[in-house]
Amino acid sequence: MSVVRREWPIAVVIVMALLTVGALVGVGVAGRPGHPVPTARGKADLSATAAPSTTSPASAAASHSATSSTTTSGTDEDTDTDSKSVVVAIGDSIMDGHGLKPSRAWPELIGQATNWQLTDLASDGTGFTAVGDDGDTFQDEAVEAVALHPSIVIIAASSNDLGEDPTEVSDDVTATMSYLRASLPDAQIIAFNAFWGADSPPPELAALDSDLEYASTVTGAHYLDIGQPLAGRPQLMQFDGVHPTARGLVVLAAAIAAAIRDDTAAST
Repeated sequence: MSVVRREWPIAVVIVMALLTVGALVGVGVAGRPGHPVPTARGKADLSATAAPSTTSPASAAASHSATSSTTTSGTDEDTDTDSKSVVVAIGDSIMDGHGLKPSRAWPELIGQATNWQLTDLASDGTGFTAVGDDGDTFQDEAVEAVALHPSIVIIAASSNDLGEDPTEVSDDVTATMSYLRASLPDAQIIAFNAFWGADSPPPELAALDSDLEYASTVTGAHYLDIGQPLAGRPQLMQFDGVHPTARGLVVLAAAIAAAIRDDTAAST
């Protein structure tokens, strides 16, 4: 007798996995004062004494309007926006849904299922030190994020930093996280380990995760290690073997949402 495997629609999977995240993630996490900021090696000036950004929130948001989850119109716009948590995502091509519609990116999937006003700043090739296809690093994305005055910042380590100088990466991680905390003292900052595909990750990836975990600890951010949800599941990867398929991003979104839910519940 053959067993029929039931395939749940993506919308159902998301709603089931994220049912309580919208309420839980809004619970504040008290931020500690920023760790002293070392000299930033990236493009952005992340000096704690400098103004966070010269970019207005309006212009920053406009530059990424194609990936915003906020959809409001008419007289309900102000009320709808006020009820949402303002969330900014900083990351790489895994976080921007490379090769797929922006709405398929995992931060967007979570944003669609929760009460988030999301701006996804992630871009291909970017890392804390690695310069992405658009010429930015996470440090540049952090400056843009601060201009949006978020209540929640999501950031993850990136395999794009593999091959960069380890000391430089470590300094850039600490500088970026310290800048975010100093500029957004009341925001929730949620950091994740670097995501890998179906194969076993290289040992060097653990060092990148360790850098972000340490920087999260000293800046009062929450570091969540969700493991590698796509390990051993090549059917959830695109043909390049690097980027998840739409269904793979659903799996990531569900795992990340569950980690946020569990961590936030444990903090309350």
